Amino acid sequence: MPISTSSFGDERDELYNEYQSADGYERETLTFPGVTPAQAENFLKRLGGGVEEKLRRVEGIGWLAEIQATEAGVVVTFAAHDELLDDLIRRFEEWVDRESA
Repeated sequence: MPISTSSFGDERDELYNEYQSADGYERETLTFPGVTPAQAENFLKRLGGGVEEKLRRVEGIGWLAEIQATEAGVVVTFAAHDELLDDLIRRFEEWVDRESA
């Protein structure tokens, strides 16, 4: 993850595990015709993510997104804590609409 917390070496380390573990993430996969992997990565970076794997995986605090190229565009799998997932997708879709207008 691009942004991390320092290790205190005591019980405080356990307080941040929920943000580092993707186990509790909800997942949703959406198709975006006409969007390139570079555009998808750029939109995700605008939402606060950092590139973990170029044109494939972007991570933010409490979320991650995996980009897969298709012949028609991209498929993006969003994974986030439940309270973030809908907002992340909505904001990504706003960037797609804004750039295609």
